[in-house]
Amino acid sequence: MFHFKLLELEAELIAKEDAARGMTEMTPECIFLLQAIESEIGVNLAGKVPKDWRGWLTYRRKNDTLFICRGRAFPVGMFGKCKAGFDVSGGMDAIADYERAFDVSPPQDIDHLLINFGSGEKTRIFMWYGEGIAAYKLIFESAIEPSPDTELQSAVVEACGWILKRPKHTTLSEYLKQQVRSS
Repeated sequence: MFHFKLLELEAELIAKEDAARGMTEMTPECIFLLQAIESEIGVNLAGKVPKDWRGWLTYRRKNDTLFICRGRAFPVGMFGKCKAGFDVSGGMDAIADYERAFDVSPPQDIDHLLINFGSGEKTRIFMWYGEGIAAYKLIFESAIEPSPDTELQSAVVEACGWILKRPKHTTLSEYLKQQVRSS
C-alpha cells in the first residue's frame, strides 16, 4: 500500500509538471476532446437556459483549459430570460464577468473538474478535481493518441457522480475511502 501511494504521488507530480508546461499549440485532437465534453454536457456558463434549470455547466478559461461544475438558472433582463451561472450565491456575478471576458475562477464553495493538456514525451490530457481551497487532485490521465474519448467521458461521469453523492461535511478523499470500506 505504501509503495502504491508513493507511485501515485510521483505520477501526480509528473502530471503537474507536464500540465504546467502547457502546450504551445492546441492540436485538432485536443480541441476535439474539449468540444466533445462540452457538447455532451450541453450548457455553457452564461448560456441561455429555462428558468428552472439546474445541472452541469462548462466553460473555458484559456484555450486549453475546460472547467465543469454545478450550475443553476439566474434571471437576466426584464423578459424572463435566464442564463446559466455557478450554483452559488455569486453566480450572477460570474455570468457578468465571463461575458466581459474576465478570467473567471470557480468559487471555493463549489466542487469542480478541470481538464487540461500537457506536453512531455507525448501530449497528454489530464482531469483534476478541485475542492474548496485544497490543491487539485489528479483523477484521470491519458495520452492523446489513441483517442481517449470514451475513457474521458466515463471519467467525467464518474467524477460528477462523486460530486453529487459526496456528503458536504466530508472531503472527496474521505468519501471515496468510505465507499471502498463499504464495498
